[in-house]
Amino acid sequence: MVKEINSENNPSPFFSILSDAESIQVREVVPSTQPTIIASVEEAIKSFDQGDPNSETRSFLVTVKKPISRKPLPVATPDHKQAELISVLNKADLLLKNEDYLLARNLYSFILKKEIKNPAALKGLGVCLLSLGDTIASKKCFNALIEVHCSSEGNALLGMSFIKENNDLAAYDAFSQIRDASKLSVATRFNFHKDFGNCQTRLERFNEASDSYSQALSLNPRSHVVLINFGTLEIQRKRLEKATHYFQQAIEFCPTAAKAFCGIGIVAQMTGETEIAQLYFKKTLDVDCLNVVAIQQLYALAETEANWRAVRIRIVQALIKDPSNLENRYLLAATLLKQNDWSGCESELSIILIKSPDHLKAKKLREELSLHRHRQGRSL
Repeated sequence: MVKEINSENNPSPFFSILSDAESIQVREVVPSTQPTIIASVEEAIKSFDQGDPNSETRSFLVTVKKPISRKPLPVATPDHKQAELISVLNKADLLLKNEDYLLARNLYSFILKKEIKNPAALKGLGVCLLSLGDTIASKKCFNALIEVHCSSEGNALLGMSFIKENNDLAAYDAFSQIRDASKLSVATRFNFHKDFGNCQTRLERFNEASDSYSQALSLNPRSHVVLINFGTLEIQRKRLEKATHYFQQAIEFCPTAAKAFCGIGIVAQMTGETEIAQLYFKKTLDVDCLNVVAIQQLYALAETEANWRAVRIRIVQALIKDPSNLENRYLLAATLLKQNDWSGCESELSIILIKSPDHLKAKKLREELSLHRHRQGRSL
C-alpha cells in the first residue's frame, strides 16, 4: 500500500494536500487517552487494509493547515480623464525634446488646468518658458515645484533662470540649496554643474568653480563647452599653461569651437606672443565672424597698414551679418580713421549717432576726426 501511495505514476491526493500546506502536525494517537478516536481509526483502516489481521496497527493524527486563499488585488487602471492627461503629457515631453517650445508650452498649460500640482507639467512648462526667455513666469513654475514637491530639480532650474537674468548671487543661493545632485536627472545634473561653475567663476569663487566643472566633465568628458569654461577659469587663476591645455582639448573634440581659438589667442597675448595671438584671433573669426572679443583684440594689436586692412575686412564681414551692432560699427569708424579715410569714418559715425545719440565713444571719435581735419586744413 505504501508503495502505491508513493508512486510517481499514481500521485495520491494526500500528498497534493501536503504540498499546499502552510503547516503540518503529526501526532500518534495513544489508546489510553483517545479510545474513541482509536476505534474509529481502526475501523477506517480495516475498511481498506487487506493485510495480516494479526499485525500490529499504530494510528497517527495528521493536522494539515492550508493557507487562506486570497483573491488577487485588482490591477489599478487609470480612468479616462487620467489616461487623457498621460497621453497629453507624453506628447508635450516629445515636443519639448524636439525643442518645439510653443506647442509644448500649450500642452503643459492644458495639463495644469486639469491638475494644477502636476510636477511633470510644472517642470515642463517652466523649461519651455525659460527657453522662450520668459524668466519671470518660469521662476513661478520652479518655485511651485520647490514649495509643493520639495524638488531639487526645481532649485536647479530656478538657478538657471537667475543665470539667464544675469543675477549670479540669486543663482548661487538657488544652486546651493541642492544637497544631493545625484537626485537630479542626468541632463539637469550636467547643466547644473556647468552653470553653477560659471556662476562661481564670475563671483570669483574659483576653487568651487573648479569642483563644479570637474563634476560636469565626469558626466560628459568630451564637452567642449565645459573645457572652454575651465580654460577661462584657469586664465583668471593665472594658470596659463593649464588654460591652453583645456582650450586645445576643446578644439580636439570640436574643431569649430571659436571660443577655444579665442582663448588660446588671449593666452598668447598675455605672454607677449603677438603674432600667435593674431593668428588665433583670425582663426576664431574664420569660424565665428561675430566673435566680439576676437575683433576687439585684433583691433588692439593692429600696428601696420596691413594689420588695419585685415581688421577692416573682419569688421565688415561681421557688419554684413549683423548690421545693427553699433560696437562693431564704432570699431570700423576707428579703423577708417587709422587709415585716414575720414569720409568713411564720418559716414559710420553718423549712422551710430543717429541710432544712439548718446554713444560716448562715437562722440569722442567725431571730435578726434574734427581735430584731424582742422590740422589738415592748417597744413594746407
